[in-house]
Amino acid sequence: MSLSNAALTVPSTATGPIKLTEAFVATLRPNGRRYVVRDTEVKGFLVAVNQRGMSYKVQKDLWVGEKGNRKLAKTVRRTLGEVSVREARRRALAALSEIGAGVDPNGTYDPDGAKAESAGGWTVGRMFEEYAADMRVRDLASRTVVDHMKRLDAYLPDWKDRPIASVKRSECRARHALIAERHGKTTANRVLGDFRSSYNFALKVCDEADELPGNPVTAVSFYRERASGKVILPDDLPAWWTATERLTNPTRRLMHRFGLLSGLRPGTLMSLERSWYKRDERAVVIPKMKSGRSFSLPLSEQMVALLDDAGRAADLFATGSPYFFPTRGRDGAIKPTAVVKEKSMPGQTGHILRHTHRTIAQRAGLDSITARLLLDHTVPGIDGVYVHERALFDRLLEAQETATESISRLCAS
Repeated sequence: MSLSNAALTVPSTATGPIKLTEAFVATLRPNGRRYVVRDTEVKGFLVAVNQRGMSYKVQKDLWVGEKGNRKLAKTVRRTLGEVSVREARRRALAALSEIGAGVDPNGTYDPDGAKAESAGGWTVGRMFEEYAADMRVRDLASRTVVDHMKRLDAYLPDWKDRPIASVKRSECRARHALIAERHGKTTANRVLGDFRSSYNFALKVCDEADELPGNPVTAVSFYRERASGKVILPDDLPAWWTATERLTNPTRRLMHRFGLLSGLRPGTLMSLERSWYKRDERAVVIPKMKSGRSFSLPLSEQMVALLDDAGRAADLFATGSPYFFPTRGRDGAIKPTAVVKEKSMPGQTGHILRHTHRTIAQRAGLDSITARLLLDHTVPGIDGVYVHERALFDRLLEAQETATESISRLCAS
């Protein structure tokens, strides 16, 4: 971001914390020294100003180790790019999430190949870090990166300092079986899947073809996984609705009900921003889904009413909250809620609502392509090439209305 030299005065509030907005940032000017302005909405998010311009950044201490024995590794600083305040704040939240999980979002991977060390000399820990950095370059979801690194620490800690070329096929098979026995087959598949993807990346960027042997995970027979298929049965929906009515926190009540009517993934549901809500267009325009693409969620009339109520509840909790379903961090800062489970409703919140939406949508007569588009699912086969949900938005609005009416009837019966 370049700065005009026409005005060099600094606003009196320039160095104190303030909610960063486009209007406020536009008033910032260089004053002969570098200074920063910290955001009051997201702790660790700031804008730095110097003679050459300004840039959005994030800063947070990175702690490592087990609970009760954690130590400060370093202070992480990351530049967020020349983007809008809203996008910079979104990127800041993603980076802070990784740092809070013990992952440095800066990584070490250089996409231009400036690193002198070839992948053939990497350790397992370095390989995972490099692949995590590559995932960030490809703009994958922050949650994906965090989970990737967490699984390394949880299930392969004794491999972290080993050269990747030393890991044998028999060891991969044995570790896969051990993890399955202790933590389940799905976890075993994910951990060795992480290793396989990371090793394939190392093979791709390795300078010399013979520096690394073939991927040792090729010897692993992955367990067959089946979708849980769990849904809230139609006969159980009245009791589910009544259970949400008993929740004393109106924000959480509205969040779960909107989760059922929208079928959104829990992570997306909890982090919904009010600026994404386009009431006149009956849509929530989510800039980035798990797939990496944007998604316009069609809203039925009842969903519009729920979001209106959620906005009012959010303001009662914290006036001007940027989130529909806010909570407070330990430092008092407003942030999106991070817990989807309810103790009083075990197994009845979260992803099960997404499965329930899909099931009832098809029960109501919606075709499979429409039902998938309402959930931002990829449409398989040739249909996925030619179907464009934005061109079908009016039809999707009608379909969402049909799905909502069907869900509402079942909840009231």
